[in-house]
Amino acid sequence: MSLSVVGLRVYYQTLKGDIKALDGVSFDLRDGEIAGIAGESGCGKSTLSNSLIMLRLPMKLVEGSVSLDGSQLPIGDSRKMKDFRYKRISIIPQYAMNALNPTVKLKKLIADLLACHGVGYEKALPELNRRLDLVGLDRSVLDMYPVELSGGMKQRAVMVISTLLDPSLLIADEITSALDVSTQRAVA
Repeated sequence: MSLSVVGLRVYYQTLKGDIKALDGVSFDLRDGEIAGIAGESGCGKSTLSNSLIMLRLPMKLVEGSVSLDGSQLPIGDSRKMKDFRYKRISIIPQYAMNALNPTVKLKKLIADLLACHGVGYEKALPELNRRLDLVGLDRSVLDMYPVELSGGMKQRAVMVISTLLDPSLLIADEITSALDVSTQRAVA
């Protein structure tokens, strides 16, 4: 796996004009490397993470490119990025509590995600169960709506979902923020 980010400029569109969030970010990450991005609150760490997966309004790509294993990612096109998300590149977002559709049970959400990538739910079930065990979630959570889960349970469910298809690149944005101390240790 290799990631190359070149001259990434991402702005937020507002009624008063554009706000620069990322202005010329460039870096390379090679197979086996782990990178950490540190900075003050509001400096663009989460914007960078989200830009690598999918730009969402009010974000807009001004210029720059992102390549994974030599293939340019269509980060400005959510339909085309669907083929890459979760399978080649995935994210455990900072606010996992807001990442799950509250009107869909976890089992359906996961089945739909797997179907988008041509993987049957039953075929993936043993690996799904293994990952649920790893993060200390009972299999009964699959029949629950996200609103029925605590913040820490949602965070762990998102970890399972984000890693289920073994992406070659995993972005973790403050993944332990909603977890209790003992679970933080287990995840780390």
